[in-house]
Amino acid sequence: MRRTSIARLRLPAVLALCLAAAACANFSAVGKYSDQTKKLAAAFAPMMAGSVQSCVDNYTRKKLIASPSFDPAQVEVQAKERCASIAEANGTIAALNDLLSQYADTLAALSDKKLPSYSEDFGTLKGSLAKLTRDDGSTPMLEKAQLDSVIALGDFLARVATQRQQRKHIRELLDHQDAVFVVVDTLKAYADLNYRGYLRDELRSMGPLRLSIERAAKTEPLAANAAKAALLTETRQVEARQASIDQFLKAANRLKTSHAELRRKLDKLDDAELAKQLNDYAKEVAALRKQLRDAF
Repeated sequence: MRRTSIARLRLPAVLALCLAAAACANFSAVGKYSDQTKKLAAAFAPMMAGSVQSCVDNYTRKKLIASPSFDPAQVEVQAKERCASIAEANGTIAALNDLLSQYADTLAALSDKKLPSYSEDFGTLKGSLAKLTRDDGSTPMLEKAQLDSVIALGDFLARVATQRQQRKHIRELLDHQDAVFVVVDTLKAYADLNYRGYLRDELRSMGPLRLSIERAAKTEPLAANAAKAALLTETRQVEARQASIDQFLKAANRLKTSHAELRRKLDKLDDAELAKQLNDYAKEVAALRKQLRDAF
């Protein structure tokens, strides 16, 4: 009888120890959020490359209409030179996206009881971010407090890579919510303003080209028909890319909602509402990835 009694006493003691040390905690909800955030960051990358390509394509179409003697190779060189500033500016946005991806990787490693890896160098990020401006070219995109919060997040990711305090560091990472939201909102602004702007320029340049093709159809019907078909394909592709921006904005908003819910409910990770938020987030990210496959 005494042996049975001792066994019954041991179970609550083990559970108490487990809860206190977070050794038995199930962080699958954290892992799910991290996985979707990693996918969201990966889905943003084509938009940066797409911005440069959109600029090149738009310049090429304009030259195609305006130049009596069109040299494709020469125009390509000129277009890349003209659009080089976009590629250069993309470096800072890419660093922000890398920071979001590193954040997701670190959370994922902690949720799986692994030591986070940290290979990114964000040492120059502060200076680059300080140069980001709004459309007027002079107003900083990030206020000082926002800039400081993002840099603090990068510093924290570097520190946490050397330690193994699972729940404590998951909570501390989630507490960098303001910085995460600044990063996400900056990516949203790039997609919605910069990239969408380049795509709109493309659609506008397609109008005059379409008219030129119609005029050429009277004397060169075969070449005109081929050009019409190619232009239709390009138009649909640009429209699909615009739709990918819309879906990215939806998924990014779900990221913010899921992050806030996860932060609130870290001590009750089996919460039904949290599970719903994470499922909704996963659906939006899946829809984004499908849209990107159609667009690129």
